[in-house]
Amino acid sequence: MNKHQSSRLPHREPWKQSDDQQSKKMQKKFAEEPNILYSRLSEINTGVLAIVMTIIVLEIQPPANMAHYVDFIHDIGVFLITFLIVSKFWYDLHKVYTYFIERPSKAIAVLDLLLLAFISLMPVMAKWVMLEPSTMSIANYGLVFLVANLFMSGLQIWGFKKSFGMDKKRLEAMSAFRMASTIVINILLIGISFINPYLSMILYLGFPIATFLVTSGPGSHRQEVK
Repeated sequence: MNKHQSSRLPHREPWKQSDDQQSKKMQKKFAEEPNILYSRLSEINTGVLAIVMTIIVLEIQPPANMAHYVDFIHDIGVFLITFLIVSKFWYDLHKVYTYFIERPSKAIAVLDLLLLAFISLMPVMAKWVMLEPSTMSIANYGLVFLVANLFMSGLQIWGFKKSFGMDKKRLEAMSAFRMASTIVINILLIGISFINPYLSMILYLGFPIATFLVTSGPGSHRQEVK
């Protein structure tokens, strides 16, 4: 190639090349955004739940004398119930982000934040039950627990569809069954609270423990999503 031929080749201005580089950087950032959102959501989930679990124990007041010792034991029981429930939510979120969500969207982020909002109400409800273990306080405690579980189920189903773009009927059926079971059990527990508030609180202790123990492990989820 001689000088005359090389002089005829199109020459790109420096500012044009700079725009192209910026465009490529922006496209790369857009492609990486779901991965960044995944990391941010995982971080905020762990942080918020850790704070919630810490706040609950701060609501317990030490007994001033032996006359208040029964109330002290009652408050510890409420703390243990709420701590186990929040721990279960933490474990469920861990599973959802491990097996069901790969590239979260804005809708998934909204569901996640709404879930955290209702879980964050648990210390308030726990304090209400500690101060006034009545039908009204326990029923509202159960209502918050129910709504949080519904958001958890929705996050699992929506997250799987959006991340993998697949229609797994078996997985959706299992998630729908768990959601329906959660609704029925919570309605029963709320109904029991109108008859016997203390029995309802005892059952709320057993419910998260039972569901935690019967929850399937990593191996079964791998088989489901194949």
